[in-house]
Parts: sequence; structure tokens; C-alpha cells
Amino acid sequence: MNRLTSVGALFVGASITTGVASAETQSEIANRYNEEGKSALYVNNYAEATLKFQQAVARVAEPKYFFNLCTSMFQEGRFDESIVACEAVGTNESSSPELKTKAEKLLVRIKGEAKAQGVALKGGGGGSGPEAERLRVCVVNPQDPSCQQQEAPPPPDPTCAENPNQPMCQQAPQGGPPIQFARGRAPTGPSVYSAVTPENFYTWTLGAELFGGGGSIGQEGVYGTAAFGLRIKGDYMLNRQSRVGSQAYLQVTHFDEDPNNQLSGVNTLDIIDLGIGLYKELCPRSAPNLCLRPLAGVQLSLMSPLGEQNEFGESVFNYAAIGGRLELGLQYAFGYRQEHVLSAGIGVNFYSAVFADPPPGEGFSRMEVGLDRGGAFGYAGVGYTYRFNTPLGRGPLVTLE
Repeated sequence: MNRLTSVGALFVGASITTGVASAETQSEIANRYNEEGKSALYVNNYAEATLKFQQAVARVAEPKYFFNLCTSMFQEGRFDESIVACEAVGTNESSSPELKTKAEKLLVRIKGEAKAQGVALKGGGGGSGPEAERLRVCVVNPQDPSCQQQEAPPPPDPTCAENPNQPMCQQAPQGGPPIQFARGRAPTGPSVYSAVTPENFYTWTLGAELFGGGGSIGQEGVYGTAAFGLRIKGDYMLNRQSRVGSQAYLQVTHFDEDPNNQLSGVNTLDIIDLGIGLYKELCPRSAPNLCLRPLAGVQLSLMSPLGEQNEFGESVFNYAAIGGRLELGLQYAFGYRQEHVLSAGIGVNFYSAVFADPPPGEGFSRMEVGLDRGGAFGYAGVGYTYRFNTPLGRGPLVTLE
């Protein structure tokens, strides 16, 4: 018989919580505890997560519950116990190859962290025999009698009634010494886990969008009304609970010359915007990977109205204005971790008049190039974004089950 099945059977009913509906099966109760454990883990409540995963395993000894238990115990610094839980995944005949691979990766990380902290391990719990079985039992339910040191009653001797202090009358420990698992500090560095639906837990992103639209910039009749451009953007989630984040972006927009332009030497207009904005994601529970996202941003706008270049062939942006951006986007996330995002949106960019002329001898005045007036243009765009789950862009080691 599979050892994990016997371990789970030992504790069915051992952690039954009052108030659970009698109609729930043991499998449903275990799944509920597993989901509660994941929710606790995602908010860094590791002790609570461990307790929930232990309660899940106590009812149904599924490999995925042992794997999640391994993850939460590791986050607590309970290295020996996490190793026992992860090795239990590998010894279960019902474990999938993918889950075994994930457990092996996590074992390497656990042992490396223990070594870095100078914590001496017991060697894991993947062996056989009574002691290995006892380790598994104590990981699932540390309150089991076999994990505790108990006192035995004194031997039945008539003299003990008159002389209870005699050595032979003293209580003696039974059940074996309590297991002393090796423990250390919480692991350092990026988190080893992520949610199965990480759209709620991404940290930052990188993406690009193409957009096109129309409007008016500067004096009437100087520049064309059609605009198109490219935006490079990076998001950072400021508050996961409210799904509020910030976006830094660089966008380049091009306007062709107005056919009726009367200003000599002025043809096209190129604008480089350096901006930062705030956004909020609105994701319905029925479709959490499909989100509306309103955004508002401000930007410094550098303009090149003449298409002129310096001696190195580089465009010269001698004119600066202040701009803003309002946008309503729609995002669709997909992929194993929902790390890929396709987006579409509509918005408007608006600009002040150029607030300073170029230095003398380095260009025409604002009025001469038609930028003594501001303007705005509307646009529609499509884009792609990739999500990261850690501040450094390093992906998580594993995803929870």
C-alpha cells in the first residue's frame, strides 16, 4: 500500500473543524483547506498556510497537497519537514511527472538554502521503515502521540504506595524521544512560488503598443491631422488588493505635413513623450483574465518640427511641452501562468504650447514653427505585454497546485 495513503488515513478525522457541513466529502473538505492554504500563502501568512495544508493532507493524501505543504514549510524555514513533504511527492505512485519535477527543483532550493544558513539536515524522509514513516506522520500532524514524549504509569508494586520516591516507582518516558526537526530562517531572495492565476500577483511588466489616430497639434494648417506611433511601457503593481499600479512609458508619435502648409522649411512633426501614469484594473470574478483598465498619465514632450538632423544624422528635438494621456484599455491574459497579455485601447494625448524657444542660433522660435499653440489627438491601439512575478524579473521556481 502506498505510504502516503496510509499516512493520510491515520489522520482522517484528526483535524475536523466544527461548522463544516456534513454534506461535504473528505475530498471536498481537503480541497477547501488547500485553497485556504494557498490564499494564506499568497499574503505571506506561512504558518496559517502550513496548518491548512496539513489539514488537507490529513483527509486526502494527494501529492499536490504534500507539494503545497512542502512550499509553505520551506517559507517558514522548516527545512527538514519541507524535505519530508517534498520527498513524499516523489514516492507517491499517483504523482505526475511534472509534479515530481517541480518537487525535485524545490528540494534543490531547500537544501541549498539550508546549506547557506549552516543548518544541518537529517537527510530527508524519503526512505522506508518505521522511522521514515514516523517522520511523515509528524510532518502531517505534529500532535500525533507517536511524535511526542509521554509519561508511562509507574509499575504496579505495593511498595510504591508507601515509598513513591523510589526510582522504580518513577514514571518513565515512552513512545521514543520527540523528533527535533532542523529549522532555520525564512529563505532569502525571490519567492519560490506563484499563484496558478498570477494575474492577481504579478509584480511588474514590459510591453509595447502600436497606435494610430488623428487630431491637431500647433497652429492650424501647419501639421497634418493623421498620427501614428509606438509606445514602450512598463507596469508596476502598487497594491495587489485594489489592483492599482503605475506605468512608465516612452512613446514616439509622427505627424505628416499638412498639404496646405505655408511655413517654409516646416514639414513633419515628431514627438517623443516620457511619461508616468496611474491605472486601476477592473476584473470581474467570472472572467478574471479579462480586465478593463483606465489610466491617466502626465508626460514631458520633446518635439522635432523640422525633421532636421545634427551632423551625426540624428533628429534634433529642440522644443519641449507638457502633455497628458487618458486611456481606457481592455486586457486579456493567457498562458500557463497567464504571463502573456494582449491589449486594446482607446485614448487621447493632449499637449500644451511649447514653453521655451531653442537657444539663439540653434533653431526657429515657437511661433515660427507653429508650436506656440498646443493640441490633442485621439488614438486606438493594440499591444502585447509580458508579466513578471518578482522585482528582478526572475520567474518563480514553482507554481502552487
